[in-house]
Amino acid sequence: MASLRQIRQRMKSIHNIHEITKAMGMIASFRFKKAESRFTKSRNYFIEMERLVTNLSGAAGEGLNVNPLFEKRNIKKKALVVMTGDKGLCGAYNSNLLKMATLWLKDNAAFSPVIIPAAKVANDFFRRKHLPTILGYPEKAMADLALAKKMTQDLKTAFSGGQVDSIEILYAAYRAGTPGRPQIVPFLSLSYLTAQKTAQKEEAAEYIYEPDLNTVFISILSCYLEGKIYMTLLESLTSESSARMLAMTQATDNAEEVLDHLKLLRNKTRQATITRELSEIVAGANVLI
Repeated sequence: MASLRQIRQRMKSIHNIHEITKAMGMIASFRFKKAESRFTKSRNYFIEMERLVTNLSGAAGEGLNVNPLFEKRNIKKKALVVMTGDKGLCGAYNSNLLKMATLWLKDNAAFSPVIIPAAKVANDFFRRKHLPTILGYPEKAMADLALAKKMTQDLKTAFSGGQVDSIEILYAAYRAGTPGRPQIVPFLSLSYLTAQKTAQKEEAAEYIYEPDLNTVFISILSCYLEGKIYMTLLESLTSESSARMLAMTQATDNAEEVLDHLKLLRNKTRQATITRELSEIVAGANVLI
C-alpha cells in the first residue's frame, strides 16, 4: 500500500491537472459560443446563396460549358483540402480527420492524389509522413474572410491552371453536443450544381437580370465559392471548439473521480496507520504491566 506522503503528492498533482483542465474547459466553452454564433449567423445567408447559384446554374443551361469552373474533365489528378485544428487536446477530432484523409489517399491512388493541408496539425502530419501536398495553410484559427478569399483564389488558380482536375474538402461537420462528424464535400468543378438542379423537382424560380445573366452569374459565383470556403472554415472551427470543450469537461470529470478515489484511499491508509499505532501502544503498555 502507498504511504500517506505518496498519496498526498499524487492528490496534489491530480488537483493541479484538474484546475488546468477546468480552466481550459472554460476557455474552450467561451470560444465555442463565439464560433457557434458566427457560424449560425452566416449559415442562413450561405444556404440562400447556394440555392440562388443552383437556380442560376439551371437557368444558364448550356452556357455553363464556357465557364472553366464547370468544365467536366477526364479526372487524372485529385486534390483534397484537409481542415484540421491548429492544436491538440480536443479528443479524437484531429485523428478522425487524418484517418479519413489517409483512407482517401488509398482509395484514390489511381488519380495521383494530393493533399492541401489547412491548419497546423494537418501541415505537420503530412510533412512528417512525406505524403504528396500542394499549397498549404499553416493556421486557420482566425477563420476570417481574408483567409477564405486567399484559399478560394489559390484553389481556383490550381484548378483553372490544370494542376488538379478535381478538388474536394474534408472537414468536421458541426453537430450540437458532439465533436463533429468528418465528411468530404465537392468544391471544383462546379458540375455538381447542375446535378443538384436536375435532382430538384420544384419549379424553377424566375429572375430579372441586369445587365445580363452571364455577368450576374459570374459575379455571384465568385461570392459563392468564397462563401463556401468561409462557411467550411467556420463550421470546422466550431466543431473543433466543441470537441475541445467536451474533451476538457471529460478530463475534469475524470480528475474529480480520481481525486475522490484518492481521498478514500488516504482516509483508509490514515485509519490503518492510527490503528497500528494504537495497537503498538497497547502492546507496549501490556509489557510494562
